[in-house]
Amino acid sequence: MEASRDSYFAQNRAATASYYLADPDNPFQQSGRGCGQERWDETRRVFADLVDRPGSYLDVGCANGLLLQSLAEWVTDHRLDLFGVDFVAGLVALASERLPDAVIWEANAWDWDPPQRFTHVRTNLEYVPEADWPELVRRHARWVEPGGRLVVAHYPDRFESPVDVVRVIAEAGLQAAGAVPVDRNRVAWWDSR
Repeated sequence: MEASRDSYFAQNRAATASYYLADPDNPFQQSGRGCGQERWDETRRVFADLVDRPGSYLDVGCANGLLLQSLAEWVTDHRLDLFGVDFVAGLVALASERLPDAVIWEANAWDWDPPQRFTHVRTNLEYVPEADWPELVRRHARWVEPGGRLVVAHYPDRFESPVDVVRVIAEAGLQAAGAVPVDRNRVAWWDSR
């Protein structure tokens, strides 16, 4: 499995860099969604709605930092210290430029060991092969501080069916606190005690 996982990461890194960095004038494409501001707001504002307290926010797979920047604008009732991690160097550079006060790391979040825990951690299932989804949830749950929240999303390709993220969280041995469909995307969350 390790060889196929390594191959998955190599292919995913190359495909991400190729698509996300193809248009230097499109910040939405650099963050994975090239459809513009309206579509961005429709599919990403849910993450702001799930910020339930002040503290730190780690965006796993932060790309060019657009989600973190959007959260800083959308979340007005809680102060957030912004953090991101991505495994494409060019995207980390863009995120660091976009958010000079945020801390952005270059790393593969599968085997990365963050230097701290966070109030909020947001991640996506498609960062790893499907067989590893429960393990990804377990690993990222360990990054959440007591009383914090892990938000798990899945953005299906247009040929994929939506995934039951609540089921994946349960397969990780955790109980989801809630879930919401966002168009074809699925978002669920787990609250640490």
